[in-house]
Amino acid sequence: MLNYARLLGSCLLAALLTACRPNVQELVKQPQVGDVYVVQFQSPGSAKPQFYLYRVQRVRPDAVELAAARQPVTEPPATLPAPGTFSTTIETYSRAEALELLHEQPGDVNHARLIEVMR
Repeated sequence: MLNYARLLGSCLLAALLTACRPNVQELVKQPQVGDVYVVQFQSPGSAKPQFYLYRVQRVRPDAVELAAARQPVTEPPATLPAPGTFSTTIETYSRAEALELLHEQPGDVNHARLIEVMR
């Protein structure tokens, strides 16, 4: 009976923690410096998807400044990548453009879309 109670307690805690975690869209709407955007894409002819990583370098009221990783990865990272993983080149996205990353854009042959925000 004690094991059942522990299992039930663990399940309830996991459900509560999952429910409290903001979804990807909410995280994009409220960016923080250091967030890492994970963008899934699949090049034409490729058998498996790959992932671009972008780090939020600066947050402005009307835009976010992102630095792209130097190269794509084959799996989303389990932990936040080191800052040295990213280029020093900054790309600026308006808040609306950042939200558009959540959806595949018409005509995009790579089918890119933002699938996760690591914080």
